[in-house]
Amino acid sequence: MNEEKMLKPALIGGVLLGILSSLPFINLFNCFCCAWVIGGGVLASYLYVKDSPFPVTLGRGLILGLLTGLIGTLVTALFFAPFYLMMNRAGGGVIEQIRRTIEQLPNMPPETRETFRSLSERGGMDAFFLVLGFVCMLITYSLAAMLGGLVGVALFEKRKPNEAPVTPLYQPPPNPPPPPDAP
Repeated sequence: MNEEKMLKPALIGGVLLGILSSLPFINLFNCFCCAWVIGGGVLASYLYVKDSPFPVTLGRGLILGLLTGLIGTLVTALFFAPFYLMMNRAGGGVIEQIRRTIEQLPNMPPETRETFRSLSERGGMDAFFLVLGFVCMLITYSLAAMLGGLVGVALFEKRKPNEAPVTPLYQPPPNPPPPPDAP
């Protein structure tokens, strides 16, 4: 029905949620139930409902939220990945903390300890955790933005789902003939 028109609202909502989710300190609002992600889904559904000539169903809201979450994940990854790698290279990142924790575990087999050490020295742990974080973000953002799409459609769609566009039963001809002269 309006599939090609879903991309523009999903892009706007996804880019906005991706940028807000990547900015330091501003991204902390995602700690409140994925606020930016759900907000991106709500924004996308608002834009879609506003431009749709037909009533928007909750199923369309789910699809729109999924698209918004996928786009938002890509935007967040593009903005956040360089920052993440830069922090880990400086030694203040998660990888360094994990490496220190693994070295302090008393019952860890030496082979496992050596595998983690070699991975962290070659930079393999950076890539592993970056990909793992991306997959987790993809799942979380998609689900939360789908919820936002549902909420947005429920809030902004006031038309009934089975309601057809209203057309009058009788439509006069475009150029009616002049009335006959009365005697």
